[in-house]
Amino acid sequence: MELWRRREAGLAVLAWLPLAAAAAPPLRFATDANDQSGLSPAVRTLLRHALASLGHEVQFEPLPLRRSLVMTEQGLLDGETMRIRAVAEEHPTMLLVPVPLATMEVRGYVRRGEAMPTDLNSLTAWRVGYPRGVIALEKLLADAPRRVDATTRQDLLRLLRLGTIDLALFASMAGEPDIDTDQTDGLVRLPAALHSTPLYALLNGRHRALLPQLTKALQQMEASGESARLRSTAWAASAVKP
Repeated sequence: MELWRRREAGLAVLAWLPLAAAAAPPLRFATDANDQSGLSPAVRTLLRHALASLGHEVQFEPLPLRRSLVMTEQGLLDGETMRIRAVAEEHPTMLLVPVPLATMEVRGYVRRGEAMPTDLNSLTAWRVGYPRGVIALEKLLADAPRRVDATTRQDLLRLLRLGTIDLALFASMAGEPDIDTDQTDGLVRLPAALHSTPLYALLNGRHRALLPQLTKALQQMEASGESARLRSTAWAASAVKP
């Protein structure tokens, strides 16, 4: 009889465990509220699949980048979706997941028939417009004396057409389709990116045990080609292009 009771108790515990796992709250990751490229949709898709393979649900919260970084560092959020390596180095309590989720390219547009810059170091004489709140671009343009930020991509293109700025810069993902031609009438895209850098996920320090698991899952997705497929799917599903 005692053996039977122990067996029943063990079965009850096993039956309860999936319910307890299902009741675990989703991981909360910040995503850039101002991103209008394909970066955010693609990165969210990769992280969602990788974390799902580890049994974790994830919830993405669009927030300004500076605010989300403070919230993640304080433990109010579980992680960040798109950060350059320098951000992790500046915030050593946060954990960098060492598998690039995307490569951010800095692409530029000028008015048709006008001169084109060849690199970021040659922008001292240019009036440069860029999306507000994109920290990676702000860091790259720190020495540019004539900067103008704008909220939306449409605002930047309008400022370029009006002659308020000479160059409009955008952050986009390597391999992503170009801006629709109906939005760039009279404008020309620079033939090559002015800069490129990998983007990573960051975790709050309390998730140290999750770090090697998530790293392995993302490495396997890259090796199998699944990450490339998911990126392409995210671009096709997104109505917004860089």
